[in-house]
Amino acid sequence: MSSGSQFSSAWTGIEASWRNGQLAHAYLLQGAPHGAALRFAEKLLNLIFNNHPQVLTHTHPDIVWIEPRSKGRQILIDEVRDLIRQLSQTSFAGGWKVGVILCADRLTAEASNAFLKTLEEPSARTLLILITDEPQALLPTISSRCQRISLSDEDEEISRHWKDPLLDILGELPPASIPEAGLFTGRITGILNALREEFEAEETERLPQDLTAKEAKDLLAARTTARVIESRTEILRTMLRWQRDVLMLVLEQDVAALNFQDDIEPLKRQAMICTRAEALRRVAAVEEMGRQFDRNLPEGLVFSSFFAQLV
Repeated sequence: MSSGSQFSSAWTGIEASWRNGQLAHAYLLQGAPHGAALRFAEKLLNLIFNNHPQVLTHTHPDIVWIEPRSKGRQILIDEVRDLIRQLSQTSFAGGWKVGVILCADRLTAEASNAFLKTLEEPSARTLLILITDEPQALLPTISSRCQRISLSDEDEEISRHWKDPLLDILGELPPASIPEAGLFTGRITGILNALREEFEAEETERLPQDLTAKEAKDLLAARTTARVIESRTEILRTMLRWQRDVLMLVLEQDVAALNFQDDIEPLKRQAMICTRAEALRRVAAVEEMGRQFDRNLPEGLVFSSFFAQLV
């Protein structure tokens, strides 16, 4: 199911629940925290608060937003306690109170345990929304108390920044030499560096005005880093799907099942020079890049090692 159909199907269910007065007390939105999952949350908030203009600016007094605000990209217990305190207060508009946790996988253990009690005993007309692309990082006791909505397929809003140049790179594989592998590394890290600059400029415009200089700097770094990581994750998923397409062609599977129908010629060319073992090794090499990024290895080093293996 594509991300668009996931979104539409999930939204139909939400609308029905709202009409019938049967919204869950907590939703776990699995997807890009600055992409489809965020847009879904904002759409839900617009439904609840009747398209109030403060919803999209994240300034509505009855909606409490928390997110990683430091370079360490963690959500600390004091921030969760403040969320709980604000949700316990009377609604300004006399209706719903909503707490939104962006990048919920970044909750520390202490913060998670503090949040769990509120999740177990929510107040009337209180809604909790958790947004993450790594739900496995949440405490199982938190995940199990939320209604999960998956929006985790490739996000068009994220991919529009990088998809075409990445497909150009993938279509030219494999590099013929180590120096050429270095050029491929430079091109893909160049994509990510351009994304950083673009995201930093966008997030600078969105910073709250009441922050100190240090708070603004830390929040900007946290938001920019989070968006780059989201894009990098989608880039790896695209690379993995590409290598799986090559493997399918090596195994002489039906071309109708390929992910990249518009790129069959370069895929066939690459499959012709691959053995089954080599195609499997390339799939494994992309998966290994994901594990290396989880260990915070430098981007240049990770991509350089990958492209060198394809020579």
